Amino acid sequence: MSSDMLARRILMLLATSSVGFLALMTVFIFREGAPFIARIGLFGFLSTDWHPTAGIYGIALMIVGSAVVTLGALLLGVPLGLACAIVLAEMARPRLRALLKPAIEVLAGIPSVVYGFMGIVALLPWIRLHLGGAGASALAGAVILGIMILPTIIGISVDVLCAVPRAYREGALALGATEWQTIVRVVLPAARSGLVAAVILGMGRAVGETMAVIMVAGNSVQMPRSPLDSVRTLTANIALEMGYAAGEHRAALFATGVVLFLIIMALNTTANLARGRKKARSHRRAVSAMLERFAAFRAARKAAPRGPDGASSGARPRKVHPRTVQAAARVLLWSMMAATLLVLLVIVGFVLERGIPHLSWTFLLTAPSDSGRSGGIFPMFVGTLAVTSLAVLLATPLGLGTAIFLTEYTREGRLTRLLRFGAECLAGVPSILFGLFGFVFFVVTLGLGWSILAAGLTLAFMILPTVIRTSEEAIKAVPRVHREVSLSLGASKWQTIVRVVLPSAIPGIVTGVILGVGRSISETAAVIFTAGSSLPRAVPTSLFDGTRTLSVHFYQLAREAISADNAYATAALLVLSILAINVAAYALMDRFMRRYR
Repeated sequence: MSSDMLARRILMLLATSSVGFLALMTVFIFREGAPFIARIGLFGFLSTDWHPTAGIYGIALMIVGSAVVTLGALLLGVPLGLACAIVLAEMARPRLRALLKPAIEVLAGIPSVVYGFMGIVALLPWIRLHLGGAGASALAGAVILGIMILPTIIGISVDVLCAVPRAYREGALALGATEWQTIVRVVLPAARSGLVAAVILGMGRAVGETMAVIMVAGNSVQMPRSPLDSVRTLTANIALEMGYAAGEHRAALFATGVVLFLIIMALNTTANLARGRKKARSHRRAVSAMLERFAAFRAARKAAPRGPDGASSGARPRKVHPRTVQAAARVLLWSMMAATLLVLLVIVGFVLERGIPHLSWTFLLTAPSDSGRSGGIFPMFVGTLAVTSLAVLLATPLGLGTAIFLTEYTREGRLTRLLRFGAECLAGVPSILFGLFGFVFFVVTLGLGWSILAAGLTLAFMILPTVIRTSEEAIKAVPRVHREVSLSLGASKWQTIVRVVLPSAIPGIVTGVILGVGRSISETAAVIFTAGSSLPRAVPTSLFDGTRTLSVHFYQLAREAISADNAYATAALLVLSILAINVAAYALMDRFMRRYR
């Protein structure tokens, strides 16, 4: 067997990892939860009563809670996200876009527990003071989630808008349309499918969020009659009760996971279908027809008879001049952009201003004491490093192998679409479902217990889609001529990949790995289910030891109000780590893009 054939088979095996893991997750979650739904009946499970002590398990109120919080998040996040995307794609200069887009995307890397903490210390008191109520409410959850989904909506929307052919804009402008008319009547309709996909993926992000919602939404199982009422979401219900659930109660929580899994898969599938629809021809026809109507309108307006004062005879009262509308739109959009950036600066600045003064070598290098009220975070730091390192070591070869197979060994077809679909669906699965699967498969079935190994295996598949996506784009960016020259000199395909393609794509691949490190550091829900949350007294010495990561430690300090100073210091350390990781990732990516520009 030739080296090329052997490499192809090995890479194909690696490429099926994402689809295989998704299938395995589906099987185990359904195995644990579906029998319970079948036993009590679907309508019984969708009732409005949730009383585990009485053996009554109805999740309708949690579904309503998730829907209310998600709808509120979309009402805030979609207008802001689309406004920022339009500014970045259509109005900002290239240098300013290169600065602002990464700055907004930093929001995606900040741990959800930090958002929740900001909600506790800033948003909830403001709601109590100005709106009344307890503060923890559906409104608070919607605001926090609305901020959290912004990077998802902005990132995808900018890419979609930038993909609209330049000729569409030039045609509209040549017919006399203003910049704003071109955006509204040409660019946005042409990008409609992609923008819908961005909103749907943002909705999936909101539905699947766990830790931030637990910290600010109140978590009462009740029908909300006001935005100020407390609510409990599906994800919060699983996270809050799984720790002590057993028997039927535990099965009901896994059944809740089944419902959540189906919702997320439906959203991801819809988004992928919307984003993948090939509408180039229909877009061209629609835009051409629109430009023709616009030209006919202008011709009719010029041909209309004029009165003595120069106005069209019998014309309606003169409307606002298009240039005035454009100026107002620009002011509004840039204001929304500034508001989004202000949120980023406030969150980061507040945490750093309160936390940095409490950072010290003693805090970093000593163990905690008195339930975390004093002492430091050294065991949690080591635990975080161990879990993250293991996840990256496992995800990197799987992700890189998948990317090589998709770009170098296959053509676009059913297999590649299936593999990409598996990776994209895996990227959209909420962390709480990863936690459920990791608990039932790695912790219980494989007998690993709450351990660094179980958490590392779970996080490896969480960050796998990020590594695949960035590695694939990096490999695609290597000019085809490099491959052709290598092959013409007698190198085999595998030798060309190893000695020419991969060295050229290293910066982009490393970027994906760095982003995966950031995702691992910031993860909370999945780690609680697989590594445990007990406060460690000593540094873990084995992969089979349980641990508490920095994000989990911060969550416990913040939610239980154990120590404000230590909570701020831990949050500052997390934010500084994420900022450093994002800066390094974008610097490498910029270097890579400049190299092949």
